[in-house]
Amino acid sequence: MSKPFITLEQIAVRHRDRWLLEGLSWQINEGEVWTVVGPNGAGKTTLAKAIAGLLPVVKGKIHYHAMGALSPTEAVSYMASDDRRDVWRRERVLDHARSFSGRFSDVTLVRDWIEDNANCKGPLQAKDIADKAGKLHLDGFLERPIMALSTGEMSRVLLLNELLRDPRLLILDEPFDGIDQAGREALREILCVLVSEGTPIVLITHRQEELLEATTHVLEIADGRIVDASPIKPLFWADKMKPSESLKRTYARLRMPKPEQRQVNSSADSRPIVEMKNVTVRYGYTTILDNISWTVREGERWSVTGPNGAGKSTLFKLITGECLQVYANQIHLFGKARGADHTLWEIRQKVGVVSHELVMGYQKKMSAFDVVCSGFFDSVGLYRYCDADQIQRARKWIDRLQISSFSATRFNRLSQGERQMVLIARAMVKTPQLLILDEPCSGLDSDNRRQVLWLVESIAGNGLPGLIFMTHHRHEIPRCTTHRLVLNHGNVLLNQNGRESLCE
Repeated sequence: MSKPFITLEQIAVRHRDRWLLEGLSWQINEGEVWTVVGPNGAGKTTLAKAIAGLLPVVKGKIHYHAMGALSPTEAVSYMASDDRRDVWRRERVLDHARSFSGRFSDVTLVRDWIEDNANCKGPLQAKDIADKAGKLHLDGFLERPIMALSTGEMSRVLLLNELLRDPRLLILDEPFDGIDQAGREALREILCVLVSEGTPIVLITHRQEELLEATTHVLEIADGRIVDASPIKPLFWADKMKPSESLKRTYARLRMPKPEQRQVNSSADSRPIVEMKNVTVRYGYTTILDNISWTVREGERWSVTGPNGAGKSTLFKLITGECLQVYANQIHLFGKARGADHTLWEIRQKVGVVSHELVMGYQKKMSAFDVVCSGFFDSVGLYRYCDADQIQRARKWIDRLQISSFSATRFNRLSQGERQMVLIARAMVKTPQLLILDEPCSGLDSDNRRQVLWLVESIAGNGLPGLIFMTHHRHEIPRCTTHRLVLNHGNVLLNQNGRESLCE
C-alpha cells in the first residue's frame, strides 16, 4: 500500500473576511499524479495556495508526511500562468525607465533574471542552471532578453526557476494558458519526464487536451467542496464538455444572430481603422516584428493566430500604445498617424480592450460595477465620478451580459470567467470603434468559454465596426470572423479574407 504524501484534514482557509474550503479533506499518496478540475470559482487555486503555504489554514490541518523539517513554502513550489505576466509587467516598467534615460540597448537577460530571482536552498551554480535548462529545452535561451521570450518560453523559464529550488512537490495552476499547440505538447512532454524522474506534480486545468499522460487521479471540486476524488476514468471529460442547462438559458437570453445572417460590410473603399506599414520591433538583437504591413478596415473582423513568439502580443501593444516602439514606426489609427496627429487619450476612447494582463491590473478594492465604469476613462481604477448617462450605459451592459448578480462584488473576489465578462462590459460601455480581445478565453472553464464566444458573436452581429480576436486555439475563433492574419517569428504567413481561409 502506498504511503501518504500529503493529507488535508477538515481544513478551512481564510482569505481576508471570507472562509473557504470549509471541512475539506483529501489525501495524496506517494507515486500519485493528480489533476484538479472544476468550474471557475470552484476553489482550485485557493486549494493549491493553501497546500503551498501561501494562504493560512485556520481550521483543521495539512500533514506534510515527506517534507522533513522544510516549511510548506520551502518544500512546495506553486506556479501559475499569472506569474508570466507579473515578470513582463515589471520588465516593461524597467523598459520605460531605460527609454526615458536613453539607455535603449539595456535589457534583462534570462540568466540575470534567474540569478536575481531563484529562491534556492544553497548557492546557485552555473552548472545547475545549465543542466536544468537543458532538461527544459532552454539551451541558448539563457542569453536572450526576457522581453523577447514567447509565452511558452517564459513558462519554461519560470519552471526552471522553480526546479532550481529542488521542490518536494510542484503545483502548476493553468500552466498551458496562452501557449500555442506546439508549446503545449512540448511542455506536457517535459512534465511527464519530470514525473518519471520522481518529481510529484499536481496540475490544475480546464481543458481535456492538457491532461498529462502520467495522470493517475482526478480531483473534481465545485463551490469549495470535493465532488469526486478517484483514479482517472475512461471518458471522464465527456460530460464535462457539455454546456450546462443554466448556460443554455443564457444563450437564449442573448438572442444570438444566426451565422448565415452575418454579412461582411468591408470593401477596399471602407475607412481604415488600423494601418501598419513596414513595422519593425526589436529588443536588443532580437527582432519581434520584421517589416510587417497590415490594414484593418471598418466592417472587418480579424482573427490573429500564430505560435508563441510570432509577435501577436506586440502587434496588440502597438495599437494600444503599450509598446513604445510605436513612435518609431509608420502606424495610422482611424486615419491619423499614431502619436503625431492625436493623443493617447483620443485613441483609447475609440478602442475597447480585453486581456488577461488587464485583469491583473485591478488589484485594488473595486466593485465589478466600478471596473465597468472605469472603461469610460480608460483607467485601471476609477478616479472620476460618472454622470447619469454613463451610469445608465454601464447598467445597460451589465444587464445585457447577465452580470448584475455580482456587479456589487469586489472584482478581485470574482472567478476568472466572471472577471472576463466584467472586462467585456468595461470595453463596450464607450461604444468602441475597434474591439481587441487578446486570449479572452484564457483560464476559463468550458461553460465560460462558450459564453464569452457567444457574447462576441452577439456583439459583432449588432454592428461592431472592427474586431481583432487573438487566440492559440483555432476551435475558439468566433464564427463572425471575416479575415485572418497568421504570424510566425515576426513575419506574415497569411493575410487573407473569406471564411474558407479560417478552416485551413
